[in-house]
Amino acid sequence: MSFGEQLKHKADEVHLQEKAKDFGDAVVQMAKAAVAAAAGYAQENRDKVDGALDKASMKIDEKTGGKHADTVTKVRASVDKGIDKLVEQHHGTTPTSPTPAPSVPDDKHSAFDDPDDGSFPAGNPT
Repeated sequence: MSFGEQLKHKADEVHLQEKAKDFGDAVVQMAKAAVAAAAGYAQENRDKVDGALDKASMKIDEKTGGKHADTVTKVRASVDKGIDKLVEQHHGTTPTSPTPAPSVPDDKHSAFDDPDDGSFPAGNPT
């Protein structure tokens, strides 16, 4: 039995693929929770967020002598739009109508698969 076959056998024995998928699903759930927390904070503290952004904009203008005022204004508009979108998406999700939880897709290939057997998709960097 080759070294690669031994590794594949051991990975199968300890259910490495399933554990990796479970870990990926947990990461997705944690990321969703972080986004929901950020959206909730932004919604509840919009005045504070706007104040901090105003303060940052004024400081940049002060330090640059207004040289980049147009860029600061554009960036601020983009940040405001992003915050609005975040809050809107969070506000649209209610406990009675939750969005389906994304998950990590099942792996079609193992790290131990033979790249020369034709099972890899075209263009796969093996």
